[in-house]
Amino acid sequence: MPAESLRFILRAGTSAVHHQLDSAVGEFDSRSSYARYLQKTHRFRAAVEAGIGNAAEAQWEVDPVAGLAADDLDDLGVPALPNAGFPKSNWTGASRLGALYVLEGSSLGARLLLRRAEAMGLSSGYGARHLAHQAAGHQRWLAFLNELEKVPVELQDHALSAAESVFAFALSIYTETVNECT
Repeated sequence: MPAESLRFILRAGTSAVHHQLDSAVGEFDSRSSYARYLQKTHRFRAAVEAGIGNAAEAQWEVDPVAGLAADDLDDLGVPALPNAGFPKSNWTGASRLGALYVLEGSSLGARLLLRRAEAMGLSSGYGARHLAHQAAGHQRWLAFLNELEKVPVELQDHALSAAESVFAFALSIYTETVNECT
């Protein structure tokens, strides 16, 4: 892909906060650490999925994961955290795709996280539905990248700003303490 590819602009522009987020998510190696990860994943996805929505004129639909994460929480007998408020935005096509870059890109990390969950006895049918769903989306990711490249050069800064905002929101969720989640 050429250097001016929006994918690479987004990756470079969000790399610092993305690295912070990866560190905040961390590694889960027990059911309790997985449960904390799952609670925060549900809190983040539910807020962002509702905030972005699926507008009739949208060129790319949100692939919902929050409901699957809620089912995973139920499997493990873990309560959902209170709803988080995702900042409202007047989404343009470019900004919405920038925000979706974060959600769609999470499918790449889901493969690794699914292997960790499976090592703890979780699966696509119990406790790790959301990860299995995301990990199966490689073709969706490739199709999304094609859609992303349709954003005109003059609107790419809108996509980058939205991606930075969604990553920052995710970081705020994954670094919250229990007391801050209310």
